[in-house]
Amino acid sequence: MRITTKYCAGALFLALLVTRLEAQGRGERREGRGETGEGRGGARDSATTKADSTRSRRDSLETVVVRAVRATSAAAPSQHLVTRESLAESYAGQDAPLALMRTPSITAYSDAGGYSGYSYLRLRGIDQTRLNITFDGVPLNDPEDQVLYFSNVPDLLSSAQSVQLQRGVGASTFGTAAYAGSLNIESVGLATARRGGTVALTAGSFGTARMNVEAATGVLPDGWAGYARVTKQHTDGYRRHSGNDSQSAFVSGGWFGDRTSVKLSGLAGVSGTREAYLATLESDLAADRRSNPLTDAEGDRFHQEMANLQFTRVLSPAATFTVSAYRNSAAGAFDVNVGFAPLGGALLDNFFLAHVWYGAIAAFSLREGAFSADIGAHISDYHREHAMSERPALSRRVYDNTGFKQEQSGFAKVGYDLSNVHLSNVHLGSVHLSADLQLRRAAFRYEPTKGSGVESASVDWTFFNPRVGASWRGRGAACALSLSASYGASSREPSRSDLFAGADDVNADNAASILPLTRVKPEEVRDLEVGAAWNGPQVDLGVNLFHMQFRNEIAPIGALSLTGSPLRRNVPSSHRSGVELDAAWRAAPALTLGGNLTLMDATIDIYDDQAAGITRHNVDPLLTPRVLGNATGTWRVSEAFTASGGSRYVGRSFLGNDSDVKLTLPAAWLADAALAWHGGAVTLRLQVDNALDANAFAGGYHDGQSRYFYPVATRSYLLTSTFTF
Repeated sequence: MRITTKYCAGALFLALLVTRLEAQGRGERREGRGETGEGRGGARDSATTKADSTRSRRDSLETVVVRAVRATSAAAPSQHLVTRESLAESYAGQDAPLALMRTPSITAYSDAGGYSGYSYLRLRGIDQTRLNITFDGVPLNDPEDQVLYFSNVPDLLSSAQSVQLQRGVGASTFGTAAYAGSLNIESVGLATARRGGTVALTAGSFGTARMNVEAATGVLPDGWAGYARVTKQHTDGYRRHSGNDSQSAFVSGGWFGDRTSVKLSGLAGVSGTREAYLATLESDLAADRRSNPLTDAEGDRFHQEMANLQFTRVLSPAATFTVSAYRNSAAGAFDVNVGFAPLGGALLDNFFLAHVWYGAIAAFSLREGAFSADIGAHISDYHREHAMSERPALSRRVYDNTGFKQEQSGFAKVGYDLSNVHLSNVHLGSVHLSADLQLRRAAFRYEPTKGSGVESASVDWTFFNPRVGASWRGRGAACALSLSASYGASSREPSRSDLFAGADDVNADNAASILPLTRVKPEEVRDLEVGAAWNGPQVDLGVNLFHMQFRNEIAPIGALSLTGSPLRRNVPSSHRSGVELDAAWRAAPALTLGGNLTLMDATIDIYDDQAAGITRHNVDPLLTPRVLGNATGTWRVSEAFTASGGSRYVGRSFLGNDSDVKLTLPAAWLADAALAWHGGAVTLRLQVDNALDANAFAGGYHDGQSRYFYPVATRSYLLTSTFTF
């Protein structure tokens, strides 16, 4: 792995800074011991305060990396935080995209139509490969294809303390660049977890069943703490032969001292899926809504594991330092039906993938009066094997190539609070100013199959991603109004699939159309976000205006590769602009209403439609609805019963980059409902999805003449029983 001089210099500076601050911290502790030593009675009187301080410090020791990558309410005009408590109101093991689909500007679907399997989300109409995803600050996007398959880590959100969605460029983070936004998942805190556990059992439509067991020790007297969760899930899937069987586990354990913590966490999942990655022809859905063009013969099985070791040290009352080392691995295979054998049955190609990924993260946090700073560094090394065989001769490989990816990045975020801003002796309130600079290098190398007739190829990119922001809040706690604005730029490299135009192997037959690897350009975005919020005793209102200007956007073209991955190409110029509204109303002590609405204009200025052989101007990008809205309501009927409901509207969108009104994904309006009962250590919750049995579709594509859709499941039920101990 090559590390340039600037990264070494940055690491040396960080090490010297850490050493200096820790020396200051030791000096402060010596002074404190001298003061306390003046009288034994003073030490006893301060025992309770010291214990409270220790607990508070333990609580924050785990979250240094999470704080470093997350936006703060003062610095970010566009973010949404989902807490563990709000997740619990509707979560029953769904894949993360489905559990988060009610957050602003999100659309999501499962190709199986149900609760789990292969699920995907889009933010402002942009697919999830452009969304940075981290778990406790550790990047989860596969470095080659920049995607996280949530099916590999089922029931992930069961172990989440909170999830923050940043829309737009957002704050710098680790891993692939935050382009459309970022999704930061924080695991259950060892220092804050209640001692005890839960057992959750779920059963529902389409053969859905789930068992989840969680337990936590809390922080023991000697400073040790632990947490563990295991899950087993099954579903037949809404679409025919699209079921899924999965198991997953998450464990974490650590030791918390007065100024130091060490934490080790591990995540593992295995999933066996009957495939449903192809959409169904509209006429076939009219005859059978559960139709699936793929057969029982096609399936896949993958496993994924991640381990993260984190060391945190409080250097002084103002400064904290964390370093983490992680390992991520995954392997599995999937089948693709390429035709029918002469004597009957399917001809199946079996595609094998296996990756190993190592990385290290360092984060330094400083809070000193009005000044704040977060400095982060990341380095990683990754390789993935790609192979293909023809069933039943799996031991004889048609090809076997390897992709290598390395990354080095660093960022610095600074903020400054002006708490007493005056103009002509008038107090105007407080202002927060922020700046965020990220430097990132990524390098990809391809080693071809021996005897393929092509040589190894490589390409590397260097990106500089800056961001500035400002926010204002009126004078005093009684003032409910705040304003914020930010402007940022982000660039990201093409994925392997983009570089290879969807091919999984480069050989003498296709090399001329793929090589050199510089044919696909990195994509860039300039993002302006302007927001306002009103937080009153009964009403919370938020509005965010955004304008994202893209250059060389790597846009999906509405077609799939042989293996089911969306095909994409550069488009020279495009933009997305809109307004996002968010509201909550505490109408009565027992009644809360809320919702969000996104109105968006998205345009590709020039699109070379190679399939039609024409150049189009000012077309809507595919699967990008102009209107998207959610409404929710919760009524606490009594101490024991809670009723809730929600509705969701997704406007019409185009299936291709052609603005053809005959080839669109129809608008959909869906309603859900739930009833929960809580008594002592037992909670029962009945959820009804698509309660009005709407005939709706969540995604699709076209072939130039006909429409193909992924259907939304008809009315379905989930009953979850939770036992707390």
